[in-house]
Order: sequence, then structure tokens, then C-alpha cells
Amino acid sequence: MSFRDSFRSRPALLAGPGGLMAGTALTLTAASASPLVALAAAGGLAIAVAVTLFPVAGFLLTAAVIPVERIGRLTSDASMYTVSLMRIVGLLALASFLAHALVRKWKLHFGAAFFVYAAYCALGALTIFYTSDRLGAARGASATIGNLLFFFLVINVARSWRLAEGAVVAWLVVTALIGAYTIYDWHLGRSVAEQEIGMTGERLSTVFEDKSEWEALGKSVARATGPTSHAAVYGINLVMTLPFFVYFFRTRRRRLWKAAAAGGGLIAAYNIVLTNTRATLLLAGVVIALCLARRLLKLTLAQLLPVAFAGAALLAFIPGAVYERVFDLSNYTYQRSGTYRIRLEYWNAGLAIAEEHWLTGIGLGNKNTIPRYLKGYGPEQTSVHNDYLQTFIEVGLIGWLCFFGFVGLIFWRSVRAAARWRRGEAGAQYWFLIACQIAMIAVLLDGLQVDVFHFPLKGWWLVAGLSCVMYRIAPAGRGAPESVDALKE
Repeated sequence: MSFRDSFRSRPALLAGPGGLMAGTALTLTAASASPLVALAAAGGLAIAVAVTLFPVAGFLLTAAVIPVERIGRLTSDASMYTVSLMRIVGLLALASFLAHALVRKWKLHFGAAFFVYAAYCALGALTIFYTSDRLGAARGASATIGNLLFFFLVINVARSWRLAEGAVVAWLVVTALIGAYTIYDWHLGRSVAEQEIGMTGERLSTVFEDKSEWEALGKSVARATGPTSHAAVYGINLVMTLPFFVYFFRTRRRRLWKAAAAGGGLIAAYNIVLTNTRATLLLAGVVIALCLARRLLKLTLAQLLPVAFAGAALLAFIPGAVYERVFDLSNYTYQRSGTYRIRLEYWNAGLAIAEEHWLTGIGLGNKNTIPRYLKGYGPEQTSVHNDYLQTFIEVGLIGWLCFFGFVGLIFWRSVRAAARWRRGEAGAQYWFLIACQIAMIAVLLDGLQVDVFHFPLKGWWLVAGLSCVMYRIAPAGRGAPESVDALKE
């Protein structure tokens, strides 16, 4: 039974309860709110009904709202539990799929990777009972469960090559649109104080003033944060998209596709510069180098000239604040880089904690303990800004092995899937998996200087799930052939 066939039969079984709730909610909203709010509610309910009827639509919509993050949050970043558009759409899509799966008796996919990460989630949730930061542990446990559910949604709904690629298209289109708005806000809008970024009243603000290196620079500098809560988060989200913009540029023959891919890639690249984050800019360079080394990026002379011209034009528009913080080579020294000095202190503190709590850790999301190990003045709450060390001190050795065992398994599945697709005739699928691998390598490298997997990194989870899907549907592997578009196997 395919998706398409399932929608033609007995839709009322799934739409009836949803339509009843939608009508009730719409009536209450129209009676108590303004016409604009009522219209927005009606549109939202129409989307909800469509997602209920079509799990594929829900999945693609979930992929599309990945870049929205803070803009789509209904609560502030300081809330114990955040309510966001991503969570609402994701849960609705998951509920829709499970309802269809129950009625149609579709086979559910789990796999070893799912259970390994589930074990990590369980260990992380247990730390709530002994951590000194229960609020952080509760937030962390909520985030890990959300990651697990999203991973489950991806590996179960995206069961065909067409859907895998379509999800990435939705992700990239919204990323480019938000990137264009961030460029506008940087040059023609206003920047806000860093502490205001997490407030719901500044939801549409995408640029903030950073004072972390006031001592070295003598002033604050503007940094683009996009729809996220920090420039570093926005930076890695953008870096992950670069291999896929390159992928579409390489595999599409129509000039319109190539122009769209090149334009989206340039928007992402310029936004990476606007984040004013040294590590992110270096990481973007590594990603481009990997694209060249893996032959994902292969430019002819006719293509190289306009790309070089666009890159040169891009440099001409780079604001002075970026040159002062990123392109001034003296800022990369120990004496002038305040963030570098602070990170070394954090890492030393993390190593001391790891030595004392190597088995059970100090608790998932714990940011209260690290400041106690710092010498001199430090923030009241912080992480060690190294994901490998942060994960170890949070959940101990066993939890660390579970998490990075999961990450390693995902990457290995991607490598094996690429090998299988390369032996076949399908070229696009192979290059798609190369893009997945480069994106995952970028995240692993970023984890050396920031707790990247603790970010709302839904782009990585999409890539991880799609890598497992591509492994399962590979021609030489187990499971259905590439052309399968059915949920029941």
C-alpha cells in the first residue's frame, strides 16, 4: 500500500476527529480574537488537516521549518520547556504517520542506530535524579527525546530517493530565504543587545552586538545570529547546507537549477561571513576544500569565472566589523583572542570534572558545575565549549560511548551507502551521500571548539536520518529497491 493509494481510501477515518477539533478551535478563535489572528488560525488549521491526511506533506513541512528555530518559538529561550513551530509541526507529522501506520498496518523502521541513541536518552534522563542542575537536565532530556522522535520520523516517512531529496530542497529553500532576510536586517535593520536575542519580543531580530572581546577590540562588534539564539549556532547550520548547494549545482543540468543552487550557496556563504565567527569561517573553508577533494565541486573554466567574480563582489560588501574580528590575523593569537583564552580555561575545568565523575557524569545539560572549577571570575553558567568533553562530563563513559557510537554508526552507514550507490548506475544518489558525509564531518570538527550537538541541530538529524534511508534503499543492500515509494513493504 503506497502513500498515494492510502490517501484515496477512508480519509474520513483520520480527518474526522481533526476536523471536529479544528472547527471548534476556529470558532473559539474567531469569537475572541481579531480577524487577522482568526485568519492565521484558519490557515494553521488547514495546514494541520492537510498534514493529518498526508504524512509526506507533514514530513516535508517539518524539513522546511528546520531553519526557522527562534523565529518560530512561542516561548523565550529561558523557559524550562520551549514550544516552537518545529515541535508543533514535527509532532503533528509524527502523529499523522503513526495514525496511518496503525490503520494501514505499515511496517515501522527502527534499526541499531535508533536503539543506541535511545539508550543515550535513557542514561541522560536518569541524570535528573543526581544532577546539581535539574532544570538543565530536564531541558537536555527533552531535547534528546525530540531528536529521537525526529530521527524516527525521517527514517520512517522518507522511504524513497525522491522524498529524501525533496526534504533537503525544502530545507535549503527556507535557509536561503532566511539568509536573504538576515542580509537585509544587517545592512538596513538594527542590531540588539546579546541578552535580548532570546526574548520573544525580538523574535525577528537577526543581528546582535557582541562584547565578548571588548578588551582586545575596544568595542562591541555586530554578529549575525539569523533565526537562532547565537551566531555560532547560525554558523554551523549554514555550513551544513553548503555541501548540498554544491550537490544541486553539480547534479542539475538545467541552468535555472544551477542558478538557484549558486544563488542559495552565495547567500549562505555571505551569512557565514556575517556571523563574524572565526571558527565558522575556517570551517566553511574546510567544507569547500572537502567538496573539491571529494570531487563534489567540479567547476569548468566557464563556471569558475562567474563564481570567482561573485566571490570578489561578495568581499567588497563585507562590513568593517567583520574585518576587525575575523580577518585581522592578530586576533588569532592567544594574547588578543579572549574567546580562545576562555576556552582553554573551560577545557582545563572540564578535564578536572571528567577525572572526578568519569563513570556517571554530572548530569545532562549541567552548566552549574563548570564555573566552580574556573580560576578567577567566570559566568554563573557555562559549558566547556567542546562537545566531546562536554558529553563525557555530562553522562560519563557509558553515555559517551552510546552517543558517539551512534554518531559513528550513522557516518558508517553513509559511507557504506555511498559505496553501494557508486557500484550502481545512479550518480545523483552517490553525490548526495558525499554531501551528507561532508556535512557530518563539519559538525564533528565544530565539536572541537563548541558543544555543537547540544545545539538545536535539526539539520544534522535530517542528514543522519536520510543517510540511514539511503543505506536501506541502496540497490546492493537489504530492503526495497530505489524506486520504492510505499510504506508497506
